[in-house]
Amino acid sequence: TYSNMILDVFPCFLLSPETVSEVLPLTKGLFDIVIFDEASQMYIESAIPSIFRGKQVVVAGDDKQLRPNGLFKNRYVDEEDEDLEEESSAALEEESLLDLAKVNYDSVYLTYHYRSRYLELINFSNYAFYGGRLKIAPNLNTSHDYKAIERIIVDGKWENKSNEEEAKKIAELVQSILKNRKNNETIGIITFNINQKSCIEKMLDDKAQYDEEFRELYTKEIDRIENDEDVSLFVKNIENVQGDERDIIIFSIAYAKNEKGRVSVNFGSLSQDGGENRLNVAISRAKQKIYVVTSIEPEEFNVDSSKNKGPKLFKKYLQYVRAVSNGNTTESEAILN
Repeated sequence: TYSNMILDVFPCFLLSPETVSEVLPLTKGLFDIVIFDEASQMYIESAIPSIFRGKQVVVAGDDKQLRPNGLFKNRYVDEEDEDLEEESSAALEEESLLDLAKVNYDSVYLTYHYRSRYLELINFSNYAFYGGRLKIAPNLNTSHDYKAIERIIVDGKWENKSNEEEAKKIAELVQSILKNRKNNETIGIITFNINQKSCIEKMLDDKAQYDEEFRELYTKEIDRIENDEDVSLFVKNIENVQGDERDIIIFSIAYAKNEKGRVSVNFGSLSQDGGENRLNVAISRAKQKIYVVTSIEPEEFNVDSSKNKGPKLFKKYLQYVRAVSNGNTTESEAILN
């Protein structure tokens, strides 16, 4: 066989668990070490073939981020097997590889946060999800004119599960950034539902159609590669941004008063069990700046009836954004504490 020769030439492989099973021989201890990244999103059964091929295993992940998504996946469950050992039975109760590893092994925490260059960008996550444990570099830019988080209010309405005014404003904001940025900053746009994502994409395309200068800049930005890394402008909803990072993140909150003047909101995936993890992922993607485009004040959201944390933390985050954007340090610190 050529297995040994291939491993000599390519001693390190970067593969998904499914690809491991497809292309690598089922040889016990094939690799000296197998490292699982984003293990909070991996089902245990998906990891077993890769574990078998490793002499040592490292499981890395964050239980405050996304869980496995079984929406389009059938999982094998043998309900008739009543003779499972206690350890096997316990394993079936855990959802992800990370959950199982936490039960059986001691954890080592990474305490230093390296992405966000300003305290304001990560502090809400730090206090709401990590107990203030993260160590963060002090702000490099001490200019009083610089806002790490900037809130933009528009007079938008919630119609057809989207907010057209917010989408228009975001297209204008992207246009302004692309034409005026100083350091070629990268851009990501995050929405809280799929309809708003589509609405923003349409507004960007419309603007590109009628503005030749913007079209040229925008076309380059949506297919931008630097140092073999995709740093393109993206528009994504919160379920799809784990692992992404950009210099500038723009949020479209979208939820607003409807045509009857009422705020009647189903927070979608944020309202589900574990929805707070989606929020944590979304609000921790920015390196330099966050823009929050919204149509209403946080107090207009009624989250009292929600049984899960997601909507309540979402409201708190919007209050934090307002305080930071207004330069109200006393209020922002009170929210964090």
